[in-house]
Amino acid sequence: MTKDDSKRFENSLLKNLDTKLGGHVSEASSEEDFTGKPGQSMVLRVPGHGAKRIGFIGLGKSAANAYTFHNFGEAIAAAAKNAQASNVGIVLASTGSTSNESKLNIASTIASGTVLGTYEDNKFKSDSNKPVLKSVDILEFSQV
Repeated sequence: MTKDDSKRFENSLLKNLDTKLGGHVSEASSEEDFTGKPGQSMVLRVPGHGAKRIGFIGLGKSAANAYTFHNFGEAIAAAAKNAQASNVGIVLASTGSTSNESKLNIASTIASGTVLGTYEDNKFKSDSNKPVLKSVDILEFSQV
């Protein structure tokens, strides 16, 4: 999530999103020191924009292996559980070109991580918390 000298995003997808949300993404990322590193996350409330919340999960600069996308799926499940979200939409932005086969493999790995992330062993629990997450949609896989 690199920014230029005027603290605007260099990534065109983030720049457009930030503009539509009145600069709240860049403001929040600065306040929370969110740079997109692996393991970082940030959730913004955005009422009146078609979604209740928008979450950002850092993958780092070189997110090229299955392990990274599997962990991304688990992070999505954890964020959805914390937000008690029933539906999640994912937009992936890549700096390089990605083949259709790679996109399918990435989507499959994210789905696998998400399913495993929602699993909860209730064998010895008297009251089970059923997973709330009902759907995960990959909305866009774009090159920036």
